[in-house]
Amino acid sequence: MFLHSPRKLLLLHGKPRSGKTTLLEYLFQWILSLNLPYYFTGFITREVKEAGERIGFNLVYLRDPDLTLPLAQLRSLTPSKKYPVLGKYSVFPQNLDKILEIIQNDLTEANRPPLLFIDEIGKMEVMSEKFIQFLEHLREEVIVVATLGTGEHPLLKAWREIKSALYCEVTPENRDFLQERLKVEFQRKGKLFVLEGIDGVGKSTIFQMLKEDLSFSDLIFSFEPTTGPYGQKLRRLLSEKKADPRELLNLFISDRKEHVEKLILPALKKGKPILLDRYYLSTVAYQGVEFSNLLELLRTNETFAPLPDLVIYLDLSVEQALQRVISRNQGKSLFEREEFLRSVSHNYEEILPLFRHVRLPAWKTLESLYSDIKELIQSYLRPEI
Repeated sequence: MFLHSPRKLLLLHGKPRSGKTTLLEYLFQWILSLNLPYYFTGFITREVKEAGERIGFNLVYLRDPDLTLPLAQLRSLTPSKKYPVLGKYSVFPQNLDKILEIIQNDLTEANRPPLLFIDEIGKMEVMSEKFIQFLEHLREEVIVVATLGTGEHPLLKAWREIKSALYCEVTPENRDFLQERLKVEFQRKGKLFVLEGIDGVGKSTIFQMLKEDLSFSDLIFSFEPTTGPYGQKLRRLLSEKKADPRELLNLFISDRKEHVEKLILPALKKGKPILLDRYYLSTVAYQGVEFSNLLELLRTNETFAPLPDLVIYLDLSVEQALQRVISRNQGKSLFEREEFLRSVSHNYEEILPLFRHVRLPAWKTLESLYSDIKELIQSYLRPEI
């Protein structure tokens, strides 16, 4: 879950009129209703229309929606020529500066962890030098939910490259789904546990042992690839060792989307705990060897896939893992070449710090490893006092 993860930044990116502002405002109102122990502040930018036509934008201070100041107005409606211009609009950065002074005071006086909403980090806003400085000097403990616009300003480009952000691409097609998908990043009744590791660490064996444990009868056990149509095709192509990398990646994404919509998201909302044998971390680690852009793979998946509550990473050297694979008298699959597994292991090391995770030594006996994992999961399932 985002609020309990190492991440401090949720960015909603998308083209103009994709629904970013509507989504952020929806999340703000919903989160506010939960009475979470955070101090909420920030601003949103609302369109101003006249006779159905957009004539400008207003800044709305979220702690007092009656406090509204114009951010931009059609140049044809602006009598003075002293204001900076963006396209057909005159922009009033001094009004954003006034809102920022109030928000900065909020953050200074906050008696609870601050949760800051910004709509948006965009072309108009970066005309304010105070806004740029405000973002550059945000304290590390401030959790930020922001919409991120397009543009080539250095600040916009830098924020699009922040690796630690939870980054969701908003489109007219997915914006309604994202309302429900992002809710579980701020409150979820269930828990999502994920077993990860390179081939040969004993992950699937441990998974089966846990599945057969009667003390976990309330746990939902699932795995990826799934047994759905996309998952079945994936397994067949992998076993045949002749799959096109792009086709594999598209199948992994399609299979996971179906998994999230049909099982993972409904279970989390109903309060069911889930244990997965592999999740999108595997896609980033494995397919990342072929496509190299880990950030893009991560963002593609995290747009629709909820963050896990805990990643249990079974750690084993590549040499030991391959020895186990060979001892099973199995032929090497696409994913069991030494050089390839070294790259996969490296990719895991790159992304694990982005998640709440526990690293367990997979060289231990199965019984010992099973006992450690069982206790770990049980500790997370105990009711909070």
